[in-house]
Amino acid sequence: MGKLLDELDLEFKKCSDCILSKKYIYLLNELLSKELKLEDINYLCEKIVSQKSIWELRFEHLKVLLLNNSSHKFDLKNFYFDNFKKSRRLSMKTFFIRGYAIYANEDELNLAFKKFSVSLEKCRDYIDLEYILSVAGLPYLEQKYGYPCITSTLNIAKTQYLKIDELLRGYFTLDENLNVVQLLSNEEINKRTQAFLKKHQI
Repeated sequence: MGKLLDELDLEFKKCSDCILSKKYIYLLNELLSKELKLEDINYLCEKIVSQKSIWELRFEHLKVLLLNNSSHKFDLKNFYFDNFKKSRRLSMKTFFIRGYAIYANEDELNLAFKKFSVSLEKCRDYIDLEYILSVAGLPYLEQKYGYPCITSTLNIAKTQYLKIDELLRGYFTLDENLNVVQLLSNEEINKRTQAFLKKHQI
């Protein structure tokens, strides 16, 4: 492996399965501006599919793969599609299909979004829906490709979002670089949490 991958690998071993260190995040972000080689792609893919880490950690590696355009020269179509099918989290499904869309035609995306819509109609997870409805999620895909299947799926997501208790909505979102952005102060989050617990007598 190259020097950067060696550093990443060494630092990753110091991280827990739930938290990535600041140093590791810093090193990982260096891959964003690097011309990716096959060994970099393999490293990222290995971390993305690892079941040893929670999905948020795997998402950090997926971000690099999606945002670094040099990854597009590698044939990752099946990688994205296979993991789209396997993933349980709808938030992860959204970004696997974003990667799949780089390579797929409209007919292929129609089939993928048909399956995605069925799962989305059952979604009651406010965290998933914040990811899905962020500017980096379905709105990004609708703007970039404009296919009707994306628009109809986005409308389903919006409908499901309104079914979520308003006390749980709008805590955070993702920006264009797939970074989590907190929208409320800690004080407001605590206030809403207490109100939600009281409302539902938890």
